Amino acid sequence: MRTWRTAVLLAVTLSGAALLAGSVRAMGPGAGEGGMGEKRSLAPAGTAKGMKHGWAFECIATTGGANTKLDCDDPFPNNEPHITVDPANPLHMIASSNDYGSCCDQYYTTFNAGNTWSTGNMSVSNPLKTGSDPVTAFDRKHGVALHSSLNYSFSPSGEACDGDVVVAPSLDGGLTWLKPNRVDDGVGCDLSKTQVFNDKEWIAADNNPSSSHYGRAYVTWTAFLSHSGSYVSSAIMESHSDDGGTTWSTPHEISGSSPTLCTFQEAGPAGQCDEDQGSTIAIGPNGTVYVAFINEQNLALWEPNEFFEDQYLVVSSSDGGQTWSAPHFAAGLEDGSRDYPLNVNDRQTLTGYQVRVWGVGNIAASPIDGKLYLVFSDNRNGVHDSNNPVTNSDVFVVSSTDAGQTWSSPSLVDSGAGDQWFPAVDVNPTTGTIGVLYHDRGASNGPTYTTALAEGLPGSFVKTTVSTAPSNPTQSRFFRAGVAGCANCATFHGDYISFAYGSDGHANTTWTDMRDPSNIAGLFSQFIYFARK
Repeated sequence: MRTWRTAVLLAVTLSGAALLAGSVRAMGPGAGEGGMGEKRSLAPAGTAKGMKHGWAFECIATTGGANTKLDCDDPFPNNEPHITVDPANPLHMIASSNDYGSCCDQYYTTFNAGNTWSTGNMSVSNPLKTGSDPVTAFDRKHGVALHSSLNYSFSPSGEACDGDVVVAPSLDGGLTWLKPNRVDDGVGCDLSKTQVFNDKEWIAADNNPSSSHYGRAYVTWTAFLSHSGSYVSSAIMESHSDDGGTTWSTPHEISGSSPTLCTFQEAGPAGQCDEDQGSTIAIGPNGTVYVAFINEQNLALWEPNEFFEDQYLVVSSSDGGQTWSAPHFAAGLEDGSRDYPLNVNDRQTLTGYQVRVWGVGNIAASPIDGKLYLVFSDNRNGVHDSNNPVTNSDVFVVSSTDAGQTWSSPSLVDSGAGDQWFPAVDVNPTTGTIGVLYHDRGASNGPTYTTALAEGLPGSFVKTTVSTAPSNPTQSRFFRAGVAGCANCATFHGDYISFAYGSDGHANTTWTDMRDPSNIAGLFSQFIYFARK
């Protein structure tokens, strides 16, 4: 099956009544991409008290010791967390997540290393929009925090419309937020004659005072182009700002072309690398910008009777995003049409689960020597190339010492049996070693998972389980699959988790956690948790 974008309604059960949890944009059976969770609030309709300019304070979350539950506002789900650390103050952090208790993204801000967190809603351009896919960055030069998000609306028929990329500034370190500025304007609805729906954006700022582009913030995203509901392309786009996120350059395509790497073409000129997803950004100490993304067009990776095994590609810019290199191959993934079992929504999942998974990770650059690291997950060590695949999903890291032109062979992060997924990598600025955060199901591939952090260098990692209690996605309060043998299994727990090192060398981790009992006996909620190591 090819990659395409359509709306899929996730059903949940609340007090015995079936409600729509959110429409999740599907990528098609067997596709390696993940997509983002188009969401509708599960909360009663209405604007949060005090809401103005897309922002409202809700509550203060306090430390829970080794693990802290950041959600203190309502019982509705949160997922897809991101965290960033102030480069000038390692005790100051901003986390964010999808929030199904409101229209908007959720923010969590601490100035005391996570002992207390100010939390609330933010980042919608007008009351008719909803926010999703939150990622935040600090802009040290301009003294602002910048929160990137997708903003979109729904037509009366339920189609997703006007998928915009927006960035909301905060002038006080993430305690209050201004109305977001639009980076790129989406066009049309799902079934329009022409639709451009922006997806899975990322943001980063150049915080190195010695860089020639110090203070420049970069945003990348996927622009899904379709005609009357039929997929055409999904190129990676980029825009940048030099004034603290107020104005943004004209967006332009950066995923480029390669006659050897992009040999399958859905539409358009041959060789265009324009069937992509999941871009992330790293900025080297000299200001070079690197963007990694998943692409499905390399026919050489497709195995017999299979389609759309993904590859990770990397492009770079040494002139502040004005021009970009051709894409370079970083890794091939075992994630094609017969490599993972499919859930009730025809999305790739893990054996015995229903949560959708994909191989996406992120790219990171060492602030010490500029070495690049990229993480991903796939099922090469499970039963794949099969009509009945069985997962042993593993997390891998590849590295580059020549500015992303060539990459090492994949190195296993966790040698233990069982599924690991949703990796996130960062470089410790005090040691030059790396850390990789990921979900870990354990050797038995049982019903629960924990969240682990592996630290060291490729080939030599020390693993720490950072979550103090297991999560249970097979007995979920929300996003229930309703299928025989897995009726209460969650179909969605976000598409990524996150962690970041501070300048003090401490690792700050956030993940989607499902340990908390809900108001229905035996079923568990979905919240964001934090741990500092």
